[in-house]
Amino acid sequence: MRDNSTAMNVRPIFVLGSPRSGTTMIGNYLGSARSVLNAGEYRALYLAYGTLPVLLRGANRLAGLVPLEWQPFSAEYLEEVQRHAAEFIARVAKREGYSAFCDSFPRNVLIGSQLAEIFPDALFVLTLRHYTGTIQSLMRLGIINVLPAFEVSIDWVDPTAVAAAVLWARHYQASLRLPNDRTVVFGYDRFCADPEPTLARFKARLAAAGFPVEELDDSRFTESHATEPGKPRATAGRRSGKRVRLAAIPSFNASTWSEINEYEVAGAVMPTDQLLRTIFPDDYADPVGYPGSAALIGGALASSEPSPLGAGEGSPTLTPDSRRHGSAPPPMPGRRPARTRVPGADRPSRGRRAKGR
Repeated sequence: MRDNSTAMNVRPIFVLGSPRSGTTMIGNYLGSARSVLNAGEYRALYLAYGTLPVLLRGANRLAGLVPLEWQPFSAEYLEEVQRHAAEFIARVAKREGYSAFCDSFPRNVLIGSQLAEIFPDALFVLTLRHYTGTIQSLMRLGIINVLPAFEVSIDWVDPTAVAAAVLWARHYQASLRLPNDRTVVFGYDRFCADPEPTLARFKARLAAAGFPVEELDDSRFTESHATEPGKPRATAGRRSGKRVRLAAIPSFNASTWSEINEYEVAGAVMPTDQLLRTIFPDDYADPVGYPGSAALIGGALASSEPSPLGAGEGSPTLTPDSRRHGSAPPPMPGRRPARTRVPGADRPSRGRRAKGR
């Protein structure tokens, strides 16, 4: 189904990525342009194209839940909901005098290929953040749970670091299906480490994609985004008179990321981590203070090794392959590795380089 946002001369802008990857910050930044309606996390499109189809079609798994005579009407209902979700936001933007709208719901990345077809002139902004900082943020806020039946093949995700790792990987695996010619990338960890040049590069990419960068308000970086009420976080923006200056801020807390954390999540994140490093070398980066996966896993294994007097053929060692950044760790003595599966990791990726990379 195609929407009529093009006929209304309203351009959709989707800011997406993993949850806790800077989507709210960048969505509010793009939404600061006077010609852009900032819809925040609109969510209606994901509800209509991501959640609702799973719920309605899931009822067809058991005979008798949806009578045959009702199935056509169920499909009609779904189509109407989807049409309304797509047309409503464009209609509001047009009515209020905007030429674009910005939806920064990160989970839209899971339906990105559908959105690209529905909105043929949409601009996609993909925020990239290293798995360590993302997992820490998800765990701190406790927002990992997925309600039963809301996603295909997922019934429940416990709030653990491994669950957060799987969530991170699923979102960035899905990002590889975004249209190359309409996708602009923002590196969150690079921005936190070196904000001025990172923002300048991001603006240049937006301008090349037809976004009115001259309308952007850099003071949005002085605000704390997507935080708990009364608990603001550090911001990259600093007010200096009428000017806004940018300064580096941490995107990762080394003191709370242990060797065991790294060991437990490695199997879930490493295939996706390697893909992101290959496809987005200028934007996806380790956060400042992160010693690297190989060093952490090596420390975890070393701490579990028997003393030299008891060392034998069974002593755990890091093989040459496992020392490379991005390799899955060998089993740790006395621990059962977490059993995780990243949906789509066993299928070949069709990732392409996005604009500006």
